[in-house]
Amino acid sequence: MNNEQRLIGSFPSLVVRRPLSIAVAAGGVLVILAALVFRIEGHMLIPGLENMDTFTPVMISILILRGLYSMRHDTDLQAVSMSLIAALSFIFIYEAIYKLSFYIVRPMPPAELREFLIQCGIALTAVSGFAFGKFHFSRWSRIFAAAFVVLYAFWMLSGYPQVNTSANVYWTIIPVRYTWDMIYLVNRGTKVLVFLTYLFFYSGATKAVQSSGVEQAAAARS
Repeated sequence: MNNEQRLIGSFPSLVVRRPLSIAVAAGGVLVILAALVFRIEGHMLIPGLENMDTFTPVMISILILRGLYSMRHDTDLQAVSMSLIAALSFIFIYEAIYKLSFYIVRPMPPAELREFLIQCGIALTAVSGFAFGKFHFSRWSRIFAAAFVVLYAFWMLSGYPQVNTSANVYWTIIPVRYTWDMIYLVNRGTKVLVFLTYLFFYSGATKAVQSSGVEQAAAARS
């Protein structure tokens, strides 16, 4: 039996053993394909989702797929739940930071404060991933997190210009003559760096599983 036949033969058993992972993975792939089609058609933003960037659903889906693969040795429910936690935490931590950035020098209105606290609460669910040893601040996670801080600080100090208005929110400390394309790249660049930070949260977990497997094999041989 060759590898292709083995793969086809094992897929039905995989569906039976991990139905949640297969269903969520299929949904993630469909979201990626739909977003790519939407982008190919010339749409950079999704009006029905308050002008969400078309690449944001792709990043969310990639995080879910990455989590499902990295935690394939865990139970089906553990893999799916932790993958969803990482994806939700990623999008809400960025939204919380983005919202807070508008209210550094003025009080946040009650409605905005309520939404901000909800966003923070959802973002903090990632703590459970660290508590159970599924997420780790790998070297690449630290690098991308530091890059995010630097780029976001630059964005703020250069006036914090917005994609939808092309206008600055604050006085410019670092003078930069932005075009709309530059504003878009800086804005989306900060989100991509947060995405990459979360993407590499799984690196340490994968190594830990591999090390555990090696140790178990060595113990069995002895």
